Amino acid sequence: MGKYIPDRDFVEEEPTEKRIREVLEDYNKNIWKFEVKDSKAAGVRARNNLLELYNLCRVRRKEILERKKQIVW
Repeated sequence: MGKYIPDRDFVEEEPTEKRIREVLEDYNKNIWKFEVKDSKAAGVRARNNLLELYNLCRVRRKEILERKKQIVW
């Protein structure tokens, strides 16, 4: 995916993680169009991307907590 979020093998197994990365890619494109080209529509799409990320992060957090409970020390 890039500099800050490296591609990993486990992403294919985790649909929420995969969707988060897809939405982040869309957000990067849309926020660039909004900031550089002053596209209002891209700003709306970027805000929608952030809203979807908010919901996906909540789901992913729950998945991580469930996974943590399965790990035996």
